[in-house]
Amino acid sequence: MASSSHPYASLTNPEIKYDVFLSFGGEDTRESFTSHLYSALSRETVETFIDDDLRRGDEISQSLLDAIEASSISIIIFSERYASSRWCLDELLKILECKKEYAQIVVPVFYRVDPSHVRKQTGNFGDSFLKLGERFPDKMQSWRNALTEAADLSGFDSRVVSPESALIEEIVNAILKRLDDTFHRENEDLVGVRLPMKEIESLLRTGSTNVYKLGIWGIGGIGKTTIAGAIFNKISRHFSGSYFARNVREAEETCRLGDLRQQLLSTLLNDGNVKNFLNTDLNFQSRRLTRKKVLIVFDDVDHPRQIKILVGRLDLFASGSRIIITTRDRQVLANCGVDEVYQMEELVDDDALRLFSRHAFGGDHPHESHTELACKTIKYARGVPLALEVLGRYLYGKTREVWENAKSKWETAPPKGIQDALKISYDGLDDKEQNIFLDIACFFIDEDRDTATKFLDDCEFFATSGIDVLVDKHLITISVLNKIEMHDLLRAMGREIVRQESTNDPGKRSRLWHHKEVYKILSENRGTEAIQGISLDMSKVKDINLHPNTFTKMPNLRILKFYSSMNEENKCKMSYFQGPGFTEVRYLHWHGYPLKLLPSNIHPEKLVLLEMPHSNIEQLFDSVQDYGKLNQIITAAFNFFSKTPTPSLTQHLNNLVILNLSGCKNLQSLPARIHLKLLKELDLSGCSKLKRLPEISPGNITTMHLDGTALEELPSSIECLSKLSHLGLADCKSLKSLPSGLCKLKSLDVLIIDGCSNLQRLPEELGNLEALDILHAIGTSITEVPPSIVRLKTVRGIYFGRNKGLSLPITFSVDGLQNLRDLNLNDCGIMGLPESLGLLSSVTKLHLEGNNFERLPESIIQLSNLERLFIRYCERLQSLPKLPCNLLSLDAHHCTALESLPDLFPSSDESYLRTLYLSDNFKLDRNEIRGIVKGALQKIQLLATARLKEAREKVCR
Repeated sequence: MASSSHPYASLTNPEIKYDVFLSFGGEDTRESFTSHLYSALSRETVETFIDDDLRRGDEISQSLLDAIEASSISIIIFSERYASSRWCLDELLKILECKKEYAQIVVPVFYRVDPSHVRKQTGNFGDSFLKLGERFPDKMQSWRNALTEAADLSGFDSRVVSPESALIEEIVNAILKRLDDTFHRENEDLVGVRLPMKEIESLLRTGSTNVYKLGIWGIGGIGKTTIAGAIFNKISRHFSGSYFARNVREAEETCRLGDLRQQLLSTLLNDGNVKNFLNTDLNFQSRRLTRKKVLIVFDDVDHPRQIKILVGRLDLFASGSRIIITTRDRQVLANCGVDEVYQMEELVDDDALRLFSRHAFGGDHPHESHTELACKTIKYARGVPLALEVLGRYLYGKTREVWENAKSKWETAPPKGIQDALKISYDGLDDKEQNIFLDIACFFIDEDRDTATKFLDDCEFFATSGIDVLVDKHLITISVLNKIEMHDLLRAMGREIVRQESTNDPGKRSRLWHHKEVYKILSENRGTEAIQGISLDMSKVKDINLHPNTFTKMPNLRILKFYSSMNEENKCKMSYFQGPGFTEVRYLHWHGYPLKLLPSNIHPEKLVLLEMPHSNIEQLFDSVQDYGKLNQIITAAFNFFSKTPTPSLTQHLNNLVILNLSGCKNLQSLPARIHLKLLKELDLSGCSKLKRLPEISPGNITTMHLDGTALEELPSSIECLSKLSHLGLADCKSLKSLPSGLCKLKSLDVLIIDGCSNLQRLPEELGNLEALDILHAIGTSITEVPPSIVRLKTVRGIYFGRNKGLSLPITFSVDGLQNLRDLNLNDCGIMGLPESLGLLSSVTKLHLEGNNFERLPESIIQLSNLERLFIRYCERLQSLPKLPCNLLSLDAHHCTALESLPDLFPSSDESYLRTLYLSDNFKLDRNEIRGIVKGALQKIQLLATARLKEAREKVCR
């Protein structure tokens, strides 16, 4: 979206201030026709420029020329004495120049004068013109050409339409229509606004007579002002008064809020005598305002008091009024009592590339030599219009070398224009909220919200409320999976704030994350008390030999995270710790920790997160009593526990939320019962010697990963886990059955039992899992599917592949499996499919590969949503029935008994087939295949084009 001061502004147009410019001969029409036309336009809230200067000289003023340029439409009122004024004729020259340069609309009105007299400069009109020409002979030809050109334009003739009131009404209606058309045409210069405008107009409920208040919310530079301005210009003429209050936050910061209030009231009341009374009381002027149907946009508001100062209460306006507030802070909208909030989203890739190209290349597309660089740049900007414009303007006309260099620079610090715009929201936070933001920007992106909150609360940052503030200010978002997310530009902004703490010495910054800087500080033992957090991807550095007192120099260290994105061995070498270096550490993650014991100087009662994957730890602490407040995550692998944990382990972890012992291959058993009431996630995957799961008390567990264990059965208490939503049992090769109580889990939506090769049956009442979304049962020994499966109304994917001898004694019903999208029955040796298969009306993918049936049921044609059918290696299949016309892909590779095909292309309008695989079908007639492929050729070519486009989009992403 363009971010100029007017939403219609293109790269070349001047700023548009007026809808209409009136050009007229003063002596002829000022007090009559022109004044009536001006009043009629004003009543329709058409912003009209009229020159009230009665004393004109020979030279047209610059302000008048500027007004012509700043208008969308010029109306030229040709009267008998129009051509007697050099002023009027020079106005005409400028108007036609704007028509050529900026596509300005020009509408002639022939008021009591014959259009042919204007065109040919004859009659009384011509006499006046010739008389003026005696004084200015050098201008005559240009004026003649202009008069002829203007008179040839479509316009209005007062001799044809009468009385004058009817003529004025017809002109005004035409102008309104042209303005609407102009809006749509000029709107094409704005990138990515069509859908947001449509959605916002719908939210504004223009047909409703109530006062309606809409908030537009998003990060700085996302285009809130632009979209609000576009909406304002489109609908403002439908209100008796309208005003766009720009930069409200800035007006308050510069003590101009009183001036803005005076301008707002003066404009809406059409009263230049409104005085500037800066107070919060509803005075006489604002009481007058409440009687009018108005449209007001309050742009960039960061506190509700600003609205109160400007207009008082928003609910006092006349029926049909509309109020739009743009802000970076959603809480402001809640405090102002808006009826609806519209969240501005980033531009999609195509629109982002187009907007960037306009500023970087002067057109809608990048130069061919710079396409790859342009795609990388828009990936960096992440769809933020301001960033795209700033980057485009900076790179305009630059060489590839400059582009590459600039891209490397931006990875550490965003351009100043972007930094300044985004930092406004950060500056509005208190010190606790700023610390939360910086910790997230440096360490906690993509972390679980609950995990991060517990850590930040323990740092006394009051994160429970602080994170909500960051969400309201659009500085972070929380995903549907409860993960903390942050826009890349906001992350870069936050990290630049930290870098500015000490631009030349990273050791004096509060947070460190860049591997080169961390490596230098650690390897040279240059830590300082300023450092609060360190995060190092060890796969990006060589081995580091740590001095024993390395962390003693960092007494305020709260976060230490040595991780490996490549899962490499530990690269931090040391023999022992010295001094009180870990007294404030609350988050300790050390991939491949080299010692057998944790540092003796660590304070376990302060630990919130402890992760030690692929480490050599044999014992956590000398005394189990020291577990104290270890209340979040224990992650371990290999030799984390060398023997069965004692009951006292869980006894002292009352606040544990996630227990992760994945990869503990020596772990053989757990305490008889687990009493962790706050536990949400239990991960024992890869504990290959664990044969028994203890009884688990009812609580908050939502996720259990038991994949790859030696479990033979599940405890009966599992039916009490009412919040359990994900149960993973993949590759539990000793598991023989599932308890019937499993079917009582009303929240279970994912059940994974792939690779449970000894599991022979499913619970009979499987259909009672009313929330089940995914059922994965590939590679088991299940031979029968319980009939109750048809009651799974929420399930979207069922996967029974590689279950040899599977039979389907199922009669599907119209209301059964109504949301099933993906059905996988590959390599099950199925001899026959039920005729009721066609009742699975929602299925889009049907996997039937490697089975033994000789035919498909005729009812398959009823699968109206089926897009992909996989039947390869069905070596007994002899023929195909007619297939659904919406089918996009048919894979019948190596169906060696297939002798004939249905008419797959009855007509070009009835089939959408794009891909067809028929290789190694030796009994098919080759001419028949060639005929089918010939019929599909155009559609296959369309697919290739779509794939090329998809490939280009992947490059940009």
